Amino acid sequence: MKMMILSDNHGRWKKVYDIVKEVRPTVDYIFHLGDSEFEQDDSIWEFIDGAVEGNMDGTHYYPMEQIIDTPEGKVYLVHGHVQSVNRTNSVVIDLAKERGANFVFHGHTHQLKSELIDDELLLVNPGSLNNSRGIHPYKTYAIVNVTKDEYEVTFYDEDMKLLE
Repeated sequence: MKMMILSDNHGRWKKVYDIVKEVRPTVDYIFHLGDSEFEQDDSIWEFIDGAVEGNMDGTHYYPMEQIIDTPEGKVYLVHGHVQSVNRTNSVVIDLAKERGANFVFHGHTHQLKSELIDDELLLVNPGSLNNSRGIHPYKTYAIVNVTKDEYEVTFYDEDMKLLE
């Protein structure tokens, strides 16, 4: 199973559309973790399987959190601003575990991250398709490939080039 995760594009419609249109045929799910700043009836949502509201969306179109059932387990989606992910991931980790999730995906920090928690919960932040605030200067999204034996998380820049 393959999942694309993107977040914090802050309006960059054409860039997101081009990436999503290209990647959609190669993945099973696409998730947006907030701060899209797109309208609820935007045509781009036809490509997206799950989306949550970010602090800059200001529309209340989207849920604050979402659980998606997949063949490989539950995915917990959240932007992260309410859960204080700028300070710690412990709140989103605890919430994901409470909800029986196997994956927790969040945005908000604009910093890409991937971590396996307690050998049971994969946490991923795809970074931002608008601007990076982390040590990596790239505008990014993530692809999570789940096989029977492993999780593989890869990050791509806005030109769809794999980051080393």
